[in-house]
Amino acid sequence: MKTKKETEKTIYITGATGRLGRQVLRRIDATPLVRKDSGLEGEIVTDFSARQLKGILNDADVIIHLAGSVDTLDEAAMREANVELTRRIVEAAPEGCKIIFAGSISVYGKRMAQVPADEDTPVAPDSAYARTKYDAERIIASHKNHAILRIATIYGPGFEDYFKILAMIEQGKMRVIGEGNNRIPFVHVDDVADAIAAAVEKGSEIYVIAGEPLTQKEIYAIAAKALGVKAPEARIGTGAANLLASIQEISYKIGVKKKRPSMTKEHINVLSSDRAFDCSRAKKDLGFSPRPLEEGIREVAAEYRLAHQRKA
Repeated sequence: MKTKKETEKTIYITGATGRLGRQVLRRIDATPLVRKDSGLEGEIVTDFSARQLKGILNDADVIIHLAGSVDTLDEAAMREANVELTRRIVEAAPEGCKIIFAGSISVYGKRMAQVPADEDTPVAPDSAYARTKYDAERIIASHKNHAILRIATIYGPGFEDYFKILAMIEQGKMRVIGEGNNRIPFVHVDDVADAIAAAVEKGSEIYVIAGEPLTQKEIYAIAAKALGVKAPEARIGTGAANLLASIQEISYKIGVKKKRPSMTKEHINVLSSDRAFDCSRAKKDLGFSPRPLEEGIREVAAEYRLAHQRKA
């Protein structure tokens, strides 16, 4: 683990209060940029305006840009967080500064031009979220010194979002979407954080950061085994699943339902699309080494069971 003193670099990080950001801070000494006091050591509170960013980042050697939004139910806020904030950061960055950007494999779309895909596979962003991430990529690419990490769906300790799916599996309510033979690319938060930390010192290209692709049915089976229950067998068609998700989204947006949908159309598409990736470049340049997905699923399942024991 390198420290700021050893590297003699001035490093700033956005999104430091997030689950990935906190893991990155365990690996490098960086100054967090935050919107309000969060208790992080050395943090700078800012409104992320162009004026403030120019004043803060004028001595930056490295900027790690993790901040963004995945709120697909608020496209305006998502564009502000993913695109316009990125634009302001790039405009404020010193010319020689390196920007490391947390991108997304969503830019390839759900039906990819080739499988497995790599950095040279044509992009085809097919959702509002994917389009904001690709627009942000292009802004980052306008800065000479940069590294773009196209990151798969992150999981691991602290990602309690997955508890909903684990609960459905445990209660026998989870349905296999479609045939269930599609491959889903997850990646452990620690493996992503390691890649980002490595990019501080090396790597200046686009990198795919994805873990071992197991099928939807295989993932459910591993989770079910870890929970000591039967794996889901009942199926629901992709179209029907999307329709149900659409109804929930519309009901939430018009105020009929106050609770946010537990499964959005984006969730359905992620779970039902067949996607796999070749991460050879990241392995070679960044030393990226994703752990077996089965190991990570068992870890999340153990965290889920412990959380329920504490509530009992």
